[in-house]
Amino acid sequence: MTVHFAPAPSATERLEAALRRLTERHAFTRVDAAFEPPAGTAVLLLSDDPQRSPEALDVIVVLPEALRALGRPLSACVADAEASAVLARRFGVARLPAVVAFRDGAWLGAFSGILDWAPFVTELARLLDAPPGRPPIFVASAEARP
Repeated sequence: MTVHFAPAPSATERLEAALRRLTERHAFTRVDAAFEPPAGTAVLLLSDDPQRSPEALDVIVVLPEALRALGRPLSACVADAEASAVLARRFGVARLPAVVAFRDGAWLGAFSGILDWAPFVTELARLLDAPPGRPPIFVASAEARP
């Protein structure tokens, strides 16, 4: 008897499945590199290839639960890894995955990576309560330039 196993999903396939769950189960809006923050309060999840950033899948799981715990009305958006790279530069994010917060189109702040539960929820609440500001300027290192 021979047992055949299906090949394991690639990192890209795992990310795509996780992003699909965010939109289908948690009502996140999928956005592209032309994203404009909506009116009201919004969070944007900038994802990354799990091969490069293993915590990318963890943030995808934790963020909707943290938003539910906070119980605030807001728009939740998510970008795939390709769009996230463009949006990260635009919003001054140096490391992915990241959560970026907005109010009425104005940038409130961002944090990168995964944190333990309590610090994650605390940081998310701090972002949502922050006064509007300007995103940091993204400066590429000499190695990152073409």
